[in-house]
Amino acid sequence: MMQINKDKVLIGVISDTHLPSRGSEIPQQIIKDFKDQNVDYIFHLGDFTTLDTYNSLIENFDKDNIFAISGNMDNHEINQKLPKQQKLNILGHKIFLTHGSGGPRRIIERLNKNLDLNKYDIILFGHTHHPVNEEREGKLYLNPGSPTDKRFTDVNSYAFLEITKNKVNSEIKYL
Repeated sequence: MMQINKDKVLIGVISDTHLPSRGSEIPQQIIKDFKDQNVDYIFHLGDFTTLDTYNSLIENFDKDNIFAISGNMDNHEINQKLPKQQKLNILGHKIFLTHGSGGPRRIIERLNKNLDLNKYDIILFGHTHHPVNEEREGKLYLNPGSPTDKRFTDVNSYAFLEITKNKVNSEIKYL
């Protein structure tokens, strides 16, 4: 499990970019917002679809500050390069990154049924393209939605996650 130690950590969270089929690039508003907010890390929760999309993040941000996983629509190159899940510890908060699977309904229940999430405080997932920012039984479930596709939703979105030792704030941002 990766350990990150700072006083405060700001994370930009995106998922389901589906490039180039759903757009030509990650929306510049997101890149600008992440830079303007001076994010410490970027989490991408899968469905880049091509390695070029991952590489475009690296062109804009330090590779060591990008934590990414592969999703169900990612090509072979992405699946070879990125794990399906990541486990992190940031300021004592245990975080689990996964893409998700199945239909858009009841995904949180499905995640808990299919994965052992008991020891995690924050579960980040994508897959449904629909943003989720909710607490259940003391755990934060955050899905940034999709910045490029409106399948299963009527909005395009991304998220910020701010972590201190004693507090976690999460916010969905709409394009």
